[in-house]
Amino acid sequence: MSEYKIGHTLYTIKTVFNPASKASLSDILKRLIIRECEDFLGESGQEPEKQAV
Repeated sequence: MSEYKIGHTLYTIKTVFNPASKASLSDILKRLIIRECEDFLGESGQEPEKQAV
């Protein structure tokens, strides 16, 4: 379990893995990193998120 405080809110996170899953932790992390990079670089075919400057 992990706790994160953002502003005045404390979030408690419990990580749970499905033992019946066919994907390894490495596969899952690789997929998440690739997806995050695609979103950041705008390569996923979707408009990148607009940020205020």
